[in-house]
Amino acid sequence: MLVKLNIGDKFINGKVEYTVINYYKTLFSNVALLKRKTYCPYVVAVDVKQYPDGKYAWAFGQYFNYLENAQKTYEEYIIKFN
Repeated sequence: MLVKLNIGDKFINGKVEYTVINYYKTLFSNVALLKRKTYCPYVVAVDVKQYPDGKYAWAFGQYFNYLENAQKTYEEYIIKFN
């Protein structure tokens, strides 16, 4: 099931903590711009889901070293979804 995330939300996947920088949702898809404290700290995650055990997963993600590049890709997904 797709989730509703809010800016500033935090969750842990494995041993990595993610913070939601931005989030956009349509009826059938979503895209999140996430930050983590590791290599390639910015993640654009598409179709983020939360499982009953509380773990999160996404259909696919793109990983970036620079926020500007991640933000551009995030915005491109929003355009594709509309």
